[in-house]
Amino acid sequence: VPFVETLSELYTLAGVDCIDCAADPAVVGAVLAGIESANVVRAANNFAPTKPFVMVSVNDGEDPHFRKAVFDPLKCPSDCPRPCERVCPTDAISTVGVSELLCYGCGRCLRSCPIGLIIADTYVRNPEDMIELLRNYPIDAIEIHTLPTHRDEFTRLWSRIGSWVLEELKLVAVSFPDSEHLEEEILVRSEVLNIGDRVDLVWQTDGQPMSGDVGRGIAAKSVRLAKKVLELGESLSIPGFVQLAGGTNDATVELMRNSAIYGKAAGVAFGGFARKTTLKALQTSPDHALDSAIGLLERIKSPPNGD
Repeated sequence: VPFVETLSELYTLAGVDCIDCAADPAVVGAVLAGIESANVVRAANNFAPTKPFVMVSVNDGEDPHFRKAVFDPLKCPSDCPRPCERVCPTDAISTVGVSELLCYGCGRCLRSCPIGLIIADTYVRNPEDMIELLRNYPIDAIEIHTLPTHRDEFTRLWSRIGSWVLEELKLVAVSFPDSEHLEEEILVRSEVLNIGDRVDLVWQTDGQPMSGDVGRGIAAKSVRLAKKVLELGESLSIPGFVQLAGGTNDATVELMRNSAIYGKAAGVAFGGFARKTTLKALQTSPDHALDSAIGLLERIKSPPNGD
């Protein structure tokens, strides 16, 4: 939680538009505290206060974004080369197991363990708990993670939280990966939501979940999916904005420009990549952590040719 607060303070000072976090009271409280700390700094430097949207994430069923790696370190062979530690992007794995705080569920360690010892502990947010959270905290937006096989689950979740969300929040985001019947999946969810002009709607294209630190190829996958959804939106008059996610990194803006979607997409969600970049800066040069966050934002907000 202290790390979440620090990240939120840095992100707010850097100028982000939205901070997405887990639908957990302690985490939301840490985000809000970080925003408040940032505004103390801004006030001391004669800048007006600012408040990025606070968005909480929920899932309509089993989803890679809602899991943590788990294993019993006592069962590790003494001669194991520990490939899990090498592939973990946040250094969450040690000889005592997995740090729940640092693990964000990317799943790379699951495939790396030579004896299959590591498993994923998945969870689903309770809709009633979600509504209670929204009542008690100044939350602006909600992100629903869904999968192609989750049509019924998506409908059930929205039937339980939809009316409250539309009355109280400012924005609804739907996060999804590519699929064989993508056009139909988007149309079905658009009809279920039936948002109209009551709140803003964002389609978040999850190119490759939690993989932004992998490289340029993954970023290209995210851009291709966003372009596909933008074209579907135009041809089918589907309401809503499009935001890139899942595989976004420092190559994203260049690839967006090359694919002619810069200026058409509403934004970019830098999740794991931003977290890893900022964490590394905090560990190696805390005084430059803010510069690192600002540098990442400048790539999307202030491209070289001023577009």
